[in-house]
Amino acid sequence: MLWLAYSKALTLVHPARTLPGETPTAYGIPAWEEVSFLTADNLELRGWFISPETSVDGAVIIFVHGLGSNREDLLEQAAMLHQYGYGALLFDLRNHGESQGSVTTLGYLEAGDVRAAVDYLLSRPDVSPRRIGLMGMSMGGATALRAAARIPEVRAVVVEAAYTSIEDNLAHGVRALTGLPPFPFAPLVAWFGELQSGLDIRLVRPVDDIGKIAPRPLLLIHGDQDTLVPLENAQALYQAAGEPKQLYIVTGAGHGDFLNADPIAFEHVLVDFFKLYFPLTDQAD
Repeated sequence: MLWLAYSKALTLVHPARTLPGETPTAYGIPAWEEVSFLTADNLELRGWFISPETSVDGAVIIFVHGLGSNREDLLEQAAMLHQYGYGALLFDLRNHGESQGSVTTLGYLEAGDVRAAVDYLLSRPDVSPRRIGLMGMSMGGATALRAAARIPEVRAVVVEAAYTSIEDNLAHGVRALTGLPPFPFAPLVAWFGELQSGLDIRLVRPVDDIGKIAPRPLLLIHGDQDTLVPLENAQALYQAAGEPKQLYIVTGAGHGDFLNADPIAFEHVLVDFFKLYFPLTDQAD
């Protein structure tokens, strides 16, 4: 029993690294850059930068991937938005992909990675400091909520399949990922995870951060068939958020499976959100 709990905790704070299998070129984007930047605790993070077109007046979206993934995770969505002119910064979080770091904290220290990404964009003359958006998936969504609450330069936020808190979802996650009963395994996983990361999981509570994002716009996206992070998380986050806010429930989608479940509606909702708050120059007043 102890070994099972310990091994599960290790997968959370030391997920196996994966590397991108494709680059933006595979999605028809010929002009992009390999970039890197440093966090406040001196870790080098690696990423791709895709320049915005003149039609969006310097608007760039930062994409934040989920646990055990890498910068390729949201590349298809970045390419979708780039068709309308929006730029993108996709990067590997600490302890993921090609970035430095040896421990994952499920959104706590990763909010600082987003701070470093924002600072990188602010250093570029082709990026408007008033048009920086943030988009995250799962752990990346939770990270995006924590980061946006602390980074005023983020002007619009989209989160997909985000959790309210680690603590509230640990029991469900243990069952979904391992098939083990929540008790006694969830408390043991939490204890081992805290020993490995030095993090009190009670500190990772995006539901307490989300209200600080308003009056900046927020779009929450969740699948109604998500068995890893149940839909109740999105509903609770929506209730805790301030205006303007939008909740898009994707019928038939599991954990992040939005483009397969309903690609046309998904593109419509996502693009309309950014067009509303980062309008194309020929739409701007």
